[in-house]
Amino acid sequence: DTALAGSRNSLLPTLEVTTADHILFGTDWPAAPEPTVVRNIDNLTGFDGFSRAELRGVERANALTLFPRFVREPRR
Repeated sequence: DTALAGSRNSLLPTLEVTTADHILFGTDWPAAPEPTVVRNIDNLTGFDGFSRAELRGVERANALTLFPRFVREPRR
């Protein structure tokens, strides 16, 4: 996951050994202080190595695929 590893220096080597669909968003909050979490999120969302679809995957869709039992159907 991207907890404390959402920077270019961490993501580029990760993408050399796997694809974006194997990366999940993470923050390490509350263990990490809020400014660290905010900086990490900014680094992740500003990373130019993901397409928009890949970033959506990292942010949410990859986790839904990995953990389908936690997917809730929308309320009607």
